[in-house]
Amino acid sequence: MRFSVCPHDIVKQTHTWLEFATYLQRRLKRPVTLQPVTDFEDFYREALPQAELAFVNPMDAWTLVHDRGFLPLGRTELYDEVVFITQPENQQATLKDLHGQVLAAVDRQFATYLGLYLLQEQGIQVAGVVFRPSWIQVVRVVAQGKVPFGLLYRDFYTDLSDLALGQVHMFYESHTRLATHMMLLHPEHQHLQEPLLATLLHMHEDPEGAALLQALRLGRWHPIQDLGSLARVLNVPVPRVEEGYT
Repeated sequence: MRFSVCPHDIVKQTHTWLEFATYLQRRLKRPVTLQPVTDFEDFYREALPQAELAFVNPMDAWTLVHDRGFLPLGRTELYDEVVFITQPENQQATLKDLHGQVLAAVDRQFATYLGLYLLQEQGIQVAGVVFRPSWIQVVRVVAQGKVPFGLLYRDFYTDLSDLALGQVHMFYESHTRLATHMMLLHPEHQHLQEPLLATLLHMHEDPEGAALLQALRLGRWHPIQDLGSLARVLNVPVPRVEEGYT
């Protein structure tokens, strides 16, 4: 069974995710082969289309469930949140300052849609979104003053080096607790849904499983009741800026 993990997670702890795949393999008594792809473009082009088991961000989970019939298994306790950044000298910035402004973000990422959803909830309309290929490039264009504001996946922001943190000012952090990354199963393997879910839900009770969960900072697994909370976030309009920014 081909196993794919979100590039943001695999790039930080490839070895631990390999151990995680081995853990599942022993308990399922069948091969679980991790595809350690660390580039998002390669992930979407090569890894995810072939995945039979996938640990992905909420937006990708929504797409896999609704477009390809994947079966939701479990969510974690590491919630996907968003932070807003600007240049260090703009210490007094608030979300209201984004009204009519351009911000930078990464396309196809839940944190991007969550940030736009939060702005919409407060009646704040940005002039447009400049999409960059990675979160670190969002940091760069904001630090260089090419785009006045940016939003980042909080988990990425917390892992930034002190040097990178000093180049931007974080002025807002969300605490919505709306969604986490999720584990999904290809519908052709529906017969494995129950044993896989049971393995995940009891991982925290097993010393080896608990150690893996702690290393990956996932807390513990919980069953996914529904994906309804994602719909209102992912339906937010995205005003794209296509030209004039590098």
